[in-house]
Amino acid sequence: MECPFCGFKPPQGQEHEDYAMQLHIETEHSEGKSPFVPDESLSNPEHAAGNLDAASTAYVECPIEGCNEVVVRDELDYHLELHSDEADDGSATTHPESGAAPATDPTTAIGGDDVRRTRSAKRRRSPAARDISQDSEEVAAHSRRKKAIFAWRNILSMPKWNKSKPETDSGTTAAPSSSTVPDGPKQPKQLGKAELGRFAHEKKMPDWLVKMLKRDGQVVGQDVIPVLKQMLQQSESTEYAYLCHPCVQHVSKLRREGGSHNQFNGTLPSIFDIQEFIEAAWDRGINQQGRVETGGVRGTRKYIGTPEAQAMFRYLNVPCVAQGFKNKQEAGKAEASLLFNVEQYFAQGVYSPGDRVRCTMLPPIYFQHAGHSMTIVGIEKETNGKANLLVFDPMFRDAAVITQRIGRKFKYKYADSAIHAYRRGHKYLRRYREFECLR
Repeated sequence: MECPFCGFKPPQGQEHEDYAMQLHIETEHSEGKSPFVPDESLSNPEHAAGNLDAASTAYVECPIEGCNEVVVRDELDYHLELHSDEADDGSATTHPESGAAPATDPTTAIGGDDVRRTRSAKRRRSPAARDISQDSEEVAAHSRRKKAIFAWRNILSMPKWNKSKPETDSGTTAAPSSSTVPDGPKQPKQLGKAELGRFAHEKKMPDWLVKMLKRDGQVVGQDVIPVLKQMLQQSESTEYAYLCHPCVQHVSKLRREGGSHNQFNGTLPSIFDIQEFIEAAWDRGINQQGRVETGGVRGTRKYIGTPEAQAMFRYLNVPCVAQGFKNKQEAGKAEASLLFNVEQYFAQGVYSPGDRVRCTMLPPIYFQHAGHSMTIVGIEKETNGKANLLVFDPMFRDAAVITQRIGRKFKYKYADSAIHAYRRGHKYLRRYREFECLR
């Protein structure tokens, strides 16, 4: 057997002579790029880093059933970590990052009144077989959800790439601050999926979602701030913390919804109310370039950003100030400026100076970065010097370990683990070089 191109002959008598000839032709005489020849350019660290940078901006859908959020691929592991916090019913003794030794029964850490209430509730439920069956099914479903979260975290966790050069792509797609205050004669252009989400070009949200939102409204967590106060007081890692007004409510999305007082007659506005307020503000000429940039938000699933939130507040005569923090050249500069300004804001409130957890009567802060917005309800300084924003994230509901303690005084041994879902520190903020606040 002889190669028709160069006369190469595989060694005679070999067991796989035909295969040897095919491999020779594929590697030496292939048309175009041979799949059998390694790409030497991939061994170049700079080239590999470039590929990872490009990959880091790719969006993926959360695999957890009912979430339907689309997040940056690099953030998926952290997003799943927050899902595991959301599923915490108090049975988890410590967070995976904590070095504390697990205890056998965390419920023993609850105060005596809590234990008596729990036992009394169990006695009341015990005669009804159907209640036991229902409870068992709920526990089983909850357990399956927690197992699914940890399974996806293990499957999708990726090796971290330590870049020697500053990031240039990550965190640069936030809604432009120039939208808040028009600058010069430059005409606004319609934004895309990076700013408005995957439904940027959707004319109308599906009917099933409209019906669900009108029927079920939104998930509201009330009186969560007082529970966080007690958790922070019992946290060994907290040096001091500030919290906003205790009446602030945590509004989170419904399953499958995806991300996205006097003025409201004592009720919370719906998604549709907020969209109408924004459209009415544009009609009145308030931040009206937002209509061009978004193409309109009425009846859609488009993300709204700081300019739209500011337009609504101004339309409702709610005083507010927009502030941006941006530094694409130096990592950590925008983050440090954000944390400093948030602490300065809460420090101006009225509180007892001697308290480690300082409860103010100040309103919370609207917080925006690329692709997502949250509500800052406080800030925490840890004993190791690190600072964390304390947030209500609409992507996640309050865990049972929090909601079961609403309206009660309690002792809880694993307070650090319970607070974790509300903390947004350097691990989270380092991904971005641009932030916006409205207060």
